[in-house]
Amino acid sequence: MSIKQKALKVLSFLAIVGAVDLSITVRVLFTSAEITFEPLHLLSIVLSVAFSLAMGIMGVIVSNKPAKVSKLFIITLLALWANFCDVFLFVLNGDLVPSPIINFVIVIAFAYMAHQVKRESGNH
Repeated sequence: MSIKQKALKVLSFLAIVGAVDLSITVRVLFTSAEITFEPLHLLSIVLSVAFSLAMGIMGVIVSNKPAKVSKLFIITLLALWANFCDVFLFVLNGDLVPSPIINFVIVIAFAYMAHQVKRESGNH
């Protein structure tokens, strides 16, 4: 297992932790009534958590097999889109919550490392 594959596995675990952290943070913000969520924003958060969690689980499974890393493309693209929308909607509402930003950074790093592992294995 190369260093890039190990980094992808670590980022996969971080994606899982980030998704769980984001869901807990939103639950706390929702119950404490600090922030009011619009339906579109709630959908964005749910998709962000779901895609990040799925991406992390698939990344843990696939990181040992570099030839199968290309299977992560769609779920990574969806996770990037959902996390971007989530951060954008928080900023648009004037709320700067660290959890969505951190989760978005993890997803960006995951996408980069998955691309590096794919290039390393020779699957262009």
